[in-house]
Amino acid sequence: MRVPHLWLGQVAFGLALSNAACECSPSAPESSAAPVAAPSQRYRVDLDPDEHALGGAEPLVTIVVFSDYACPPCARTWKVLDHLVEDYGDDLRVVFRSQTLPGFADGERAAEAALAAGAQGQFWPMHRRLYDTLKFDRAALKADAEALGLDVPRFLDDLDAGVYSGTRIRHRRQAVELGIYFSPVALVNGRPLIGFRDEAAWHALIDEEIVAAQARLREGTARADLYGAVMDAAVTAPLAVDDATAQQRRLLAERFKAAEAPPPQRAEAGKRYAVDAGVAPTLGPADAPVLLVAFMDFECPYCRKAATEGIAELRRRYPDDVRIAYRQLPLPIHPGADSAARAVVAADRQNRFWDFADKLFTAPRLGRRTYAAIARELGLDEARFLADLDSAEVAQVVRDDLVYARRLGLDATPAIFLNGRYVDGFRGAEALAADVATELAHAQERIAAGAARETVVRTILEAEAIPPNQFPSADLHQ
Repeated sequence: MRVPHLWLGQVAFGLALSNAACECSPSAPESSAAPVAAPSQRYRVDLDPDEHALGGAEPLVTIVVFSDYACPPCARTWKVLDHLVEDYGDDLRVVFRSQTLPGFADGERAAEAALAAGAQGQFWPMHRRLYDTLKFDRAALKADAEALGLDVPRFLDDLDAGVYSGTRIRHRRQAVELGIYFSPVALVNGRPLIGFRDEAAWHALIDEEIVAAQARLREGTARADLYGAVMDAAVTAPLAVDDATAQQRRLLAERFKAAEAPPPQRAEAGKRYAVDAGVAPTLGPADAPVLLVAFMDFECPYCRKAATEGIAELRRRYPDDVRIAYRQLPLPIHPGADSAARAVVAADRQNRFWDFADKLFTAPRLGRRTYAAIARELGLDEARFLADLDSAEVAQVVRDDLVYARRLGLDATPAIFLNGRYVDGFRGAEALAADVATELAHAQERIAAGAARETVVRTILEAEAIPPNQFPSADLHQ
């Protein structure tokens, strides 16, 4: 069995669009005192129970804002919105929605950091700090949490476990349903406003909406029911936009789709690819005639079974003949998988990869507290471990494995290569042992023909395997 995922094109997509938050925002006037020409058509945006909102609980005007913390025009927009809330008081409500670019880890991490701070009652202070600093690495986020007086271990644990990735993804899906692939985009009682606008333009539109809301009150609509009444008449459809914005949206939609699409070409089970261990730690003799490279996700139940049943049995049955390496393939559908991958790499920096990995596969839950507890149990230097967990160097190791997996066209875990021969998924301990026995017999034939035991794996990969420049998705950009 195996676990599929959304596709690792997200890895490269984030790099390609690292500045897209600015580029994606269709042009809007930086300063305009004239009334803004917002469309009269209203689009439905329902509110959720867990919204983060500024202003009144029963306002005349509700603004839902889709924005990205990595987007400077969004930062300027939110400064204007803070002023508007001061100006209009309880008559205005401003609701936050994140619209992050798939695979752009900085923006995604920042959105989840704001939501994690919100769980401790500090959403808006964190929100403002993120826009002020525009720094989203883990060290910066930890410093932000400390400055706000948060429970820092809980905050970091929530980030590592991906507790708020579901909310972030839900926001993105809501945006895409509305045809919003760029930011900032605001819906003012459902009327769309795209791009940055100055305070004068905002006042003109909000004042217009207040007049309409007051007319509804006079007609008998209760103030608490105003937004619901407005939404009852709104449409559920992508925003109507001008031709230039529509063209830009089509381009972005294709990129979003590509980021979540399966690889155009996948590795084929049974074929042999020149897959090596890379910089991954290995377990077993250096001259073992069989190299097993497993691309693993520590939140994948089938990886857990492969490790605790299949690979554990190989370690008992073939202690001298099999060398094992784990490479990292955290799947986007598993919110804690990326942090778990970084945790085992951090443990490897203290030469405890395998002990840590074994314990992580049997841990009841993932997250920073779990990682720290395992580090203490194994006698690691905990401060060093936690620093490595958050380091760019460790994150790069995980990313390199992701890119390598992408070039192979892998879209599921576990992905196991035996002397390069691809075994798609885990079908049980005995099936895996039989595959190893086949490869061992093949290696022994090579040895009998004159290959040295310590070079037989390299001999097989060089003579029989598909080279890296011919991997199924080798031509995809990194």
